[in-house]
Amino acid sequence: MVTNTTTPRATTTTQVPAGVRRAFAIAVGLSALFVVFQYFTSGEFITAGMPKDTHELWTNAHGFGAYPVMVFALIAAVVALTRLRTKGGLPMLASVYFVATVAQWLLGHAISTLGIDALTPLHVVVAALVMGLAVWLSVRSARLRRDTV
Repeated sequence: MVTNTTTPRATTTTQVPAGVRRAFAIAVGLSALFVVFQYFTSGEFITAGMPKDTHELWTNAHGFGAYPVMVFALIAAVVALTRLRTKGGLPMLASVYFVATVAQWLLGHAISTLGIDALTPLHVVVAALVMGLAVWLSVRSARLRRDTV
């Protein structure tokens, strides 16, 4: 008679407090909201023939909208790195998201302030990356909020 002498392996899941999950979800959600704001204000000042004062208004709105994107992305990354380390690749991708938002802001600054218009295509590509990461992190934060472990 053969007996099974192996015991089931204990799973080592850690409980993530609801407040931490909520903080991460709120930071990601607010950052994603401002990413959408960036999307809608971006094309408004690219069009030719716009009056100068209107152009400046949309450019300033787009530029100021970048700050909350970065701030909330930083908060999400800090929460993920300090409190969500056990959640797979979430801390790494939240960090990549923050770095991408800073790169996006730097590219925009180089275009608008330094006049390096050749960077516009790269700015658009990084914007697509930021948008994709914002959506992905929003989905992951919603799933994290539903999880009990």
